[in-house]
Amino acid sequence: MINIKHNKKTGLIFLLLFSVVIVADAQDATFTTSVDRNRVAIGEQFEITFTLNGSGSGSNFRPPSFNDFLTLSGPNQSTNMQFINGAMSASVTYSYVLQPRAEGKFVIPPAFINHGGKQLQTQPITIEVTKGAPQQKQQSKQSQQESDIGKQIGDNLFLKVVVDKARVYQGEQITATYKIYTRVNVINYSMTKVPSLTGFWSEELDIPKQVQLSTEVVNGKQYRVGILKKAALFPQRSGTLTIDQMEVECVVQVQSRRRSNDIFDQFFNDSFFGNVANVSHKVRNQPLNITVLPLPAADMPAGFGGAVGKFSMEAWLDKRQTKTNEPVTLKVKISGRGNLKLLEAPIINVTSDIEKYDPKISDNVTKQNDQIAGSRTFEYLLIPRHPGDQKISSVQFAFFDIEKKSFVTLSSSEFILNVEKGSETAPTYAVGISKEDVKLLGEDIRFIKSETISLRRKVDTFIGSLMFFVLSVTPILAFVGFILYAKRREKLQGNLILVRNRKARKLAHRRLAEAKKFLDSKKKEEFYTEISRALWGYVADKLGIPPSDLSVDFVRTTLERRSVPIEVINKLTSTIEICEFARFAPATDAVQMDQAYQETVELISTIEEKL
Repeated sequence: MINIKHNKKTGLIFLLLFSVVIVADAQDATFTTSVDRNRVAIGEQFEITFTLNGSGSGSNFRPPSFNDFLTLSGPNQSTNMQFINGAMSASVTYSYVLQPRAEGKFVIPPAFINHGGKQLQTQPITIEVTKGAPQQKQQSKQSQQESDIGKQIGDNLFLKVVVDKARVYQGEQITATYKIYTRVNVINYSMTKVPSLTGFWSEELDIPKQVQLSTEVVNGKQYRVGILKKAALFPQRSGTLTIDQMEVECVVQVQSRRRSNDIFDQFFNDSFFGNVANVSHKVRNQPLNITVLPLPAADMPAGFGGAVGKFSMEAWLDKRQTKTNEPVTLKVKISGRGNLKLLEAPIINVTSDIEKYDPKISDNVTKQNDQIAGSRTFEYLLIPRHPGDQKISSVQFAFFDIEKKSFVTLSSSEFILNVEKGSETAPTYAVGISKEDVKLLGEDIRFIKSETISLRRKVDTFIGSLMFFVLSVTPILAFVGFILYAKRREKLQGNLILVRNRKARKLAHRRLAEAKKFLDSKKKEEFYTEISRALWGYVADKLGIPPSDLSVDFVRTTLERRSVPIEVINKLTSTIEICEFARFAPATDAVQMDQAYQETVELISTIEEKL
């Protein structure tokens, strides 16, 4: 939808042409708000105007927040001067063309302006938004305007996605860059649709906060070019994958002409007077196909977990000597460039005399020179239960070397752990299913009795006492409990989807805790990235969706099949889109960030209840 509003600085020109000095009675200035209609339908547009009446013009105009509306045009400023009975009056108007985002009643707050040393403000105004379609007359008028503007803009503004390579192996990084090409004056932009990138695992790459323009020649024409988005993409399946469209809405300044018989309007239509209008114009890139080659299955080594790139590996124990029931940490660090965040934990083989816990994972990832590089470290907690020299087998890690186009297997040396006899009683550890975050519990100290005690032997016999029965039954119950626990653990480890389902909320809360830190420190991009990871990770784990099938449409279909209410599904997809938009929006305030955090927490709780 495109709307045009004229911008004339007629007051100064009029005075230069006629050189008339007018002495007028001073009147109190007024600052008012008006709309062309208070009741609109979804899809319709309306115009809101802020008018300052009085002698002289104001300064420091501050419009209200239009959070519930899409700003299609504005601010468009115009000045009107009149002579009545020899006295001059002037008015300045600031207008916007808005489109509602949702149904309901919305209050537009006051606008502010400084005039004559005072601050003036308008009254709030209420807009009611209903269901319906735009009127035919309005559609026809807007279609004509779109046609006129389209002729002016033509191919002078377009969006394009470029990649560093269009033929890759499964898991190999592709760098996709979304560029805007312009030969017109773009004064603002916003992303209205982000690409879904189905079949890819994506990681945002750093670009300057402010768009930096360069020049490129396309088909003999020179364009100003700015980078709006850059991402590292890792294809998760072979075949032909599509990098789909991104949509950007631009506010463009174009030359406008006003049809009027008024001699002054005809005079000021000349381009010398800067007669321009701000219009909204959407651009989309053409989809781009990527050919993804499968990894050679014939040469694939056992234990290959999907790592593709160029890597090295280190493995070490924090100590080589310990005592029974005392923990030892085995660390495996994989460094290099490639799909680091998709690396699976190497398999550690230990004897039955050593109890092994699932690893704790930490990442140190950088994005220099548009490459995902760094390291991922796996920390395994090992607890030897018996003394002696305990052998830990060599750690192996296999990956597909993208430079050699072949598989490579890295191996560490074997480890010998010298275990001495320690405490007879094994310390108690509080662990979860994953056995991460292990904590040693303190042992209680028995209270010293201070009263007088008797040292005479009691005549009661132990056999047949309550303690006798307790000690007799306890080993049996402990054995039965151990069998049940072992079977449950075996079932969980054999059912990866069930494990992911049980961990879903815990991992989501961990990511939300990270997001809260970024929220408190007002780091916008990191905050929305973590919120997006929390939502995508939660639904993927909860619904058992592999990364290659993770998309908005697939998640929506799966939730509908699980009888999740449609309003919850719509809220989920809306929140995901808002997070994606906000990461690249020019500015986002703290209130919007806090609202996104609260909505994400409520969404995860609601979906958890429904499932």
